[in-house]
Amino acid sequence: MVKGNWALFEEDFWAINQILQTLMRSASARSVMLIDKTGQLINSIGEPPGFDVTSFSSLAAADFAANEQLAEMVGETDFSTLVHQGAKDSLFLQLISNRVILVVLFDRQTSLGLVRLKARRASDDLLDVLQRLFEKLQYRNEEVAPPSLGADFAAEAESEIDSLFRD
Repeated sequence: MVKGNWALFEEDFWAINQILQTLMRSASARSVMLIDKTGQLINSIGEPPGFDVTSFSSLAAADFAANEQLAEMVGETDFSTLVHQGAKDSLFLQLISNRVILVVLFDRQTSLGLVRLKARRASDDLLDVLQRLFEKLQYRNEEVAPPSLGADFAAEAESEIDSLFRD
């Protein structure tokens, strides 16, 4: 299971921070975040977003969890990259080492292609830093266990949803 509590050594924090800053500048992004797969914000740089970053982190992790199920349905092992494009603002999310999510928030002044290219390079650099960090913390590439909710819960949830939408 991915550890929910992060311990960052100072040199790792500054290495991660430098990679995120370089990505933000080179991709002309507004802000860049690093979130663990459990929804915990690890680092955020750039323009402070106009939303609750803690809630956003949880939703980004949930977005990947939902997309894992979609990927499985279509015969893929996962979707490691997600893109959400809006009229003014867009999000690029990339899963790194099945542990952390790199989020790039950008607007129409930059292109998705540039963000993808720069994020790929940053992901490789982040992977190196994270692997060294996990070795120090003696973490191995452990998978996040999917939640198990049981048949009773699913049936009750379905019944509750049905009752909400009855005429």
